[in-house]
Amino acid sequence: MIKTNLQRIVVMSFIASILLVPAGQVTKTFADEPIVDTDSVNDINLRTIFHFGDETETINTFKLFDTLSSGFDRTKPLAFRLDGVIGWDRPLLYKAIDTTYIQGRNIGQDESKFGVEVIFQHGEQPFRQFTYSDCQVKNYNVYTEYDKEETFNGKTDFVYLDRIEFDCRGLDFGNPTYLKMLQDQRAEKIAEALKTIEQKKIGKK
Repeated sequence: MIKTNLQRIVVMSFIASILLVPAGQVTKTFADEPIVDTDSVNDINLRTIFHFGDETETINTFKLFDTLSSGFDRTKPLAFRLDGVIGWDRPLLYKAIDTTYIQGRNIGQDESKFGVEVIFQHGEQPFRQFTYSDCQVKNYNVYTEYDKEETFNGKTDFVYLDRIEFDCRGLDFGNPTYLKMLQDQRAEKIAEALKTIEQKKIGKK
């Protein structure tokens, strides 16, 4: 009888451990997040995902994101800005910029409109997300950052940067940390309920 009860406890514990994992993915608690070496406070990375029709481009090298005062003001057109070092990781975005400049912003839907996900994350754990839809390139400039004579003397480097402004028609906010909190709470309640049921079964024998 003791052996049977022990086997049941092991089985129930195994089931509970499975239920603790959200469907479709393994999600770590915030305390278990790996140490990430970044150049930002709280080690937050900025990831942007552009959706150009059937093509998708992920860019991890933008460092500045600005909602241009339109983030929570419904009276203003949706707009945002991205700044980052000129690089090899954005050929589709460069194509969209070039096409918009050559043909203008009133070109066909397939050529000019795209979606953008702006995600702030620590390691693989997203903290905040802005999902823009029906976007176009509003403005594009290249500029240089330098530290006065320190850069010209070779003590620091010149930095050549893209500055891109976008206009969009749709915006959805994402709160992954809240969703994860709900998943963790649900998993904890299920585990506690299963434990209680098993204890009652053992107590009756």
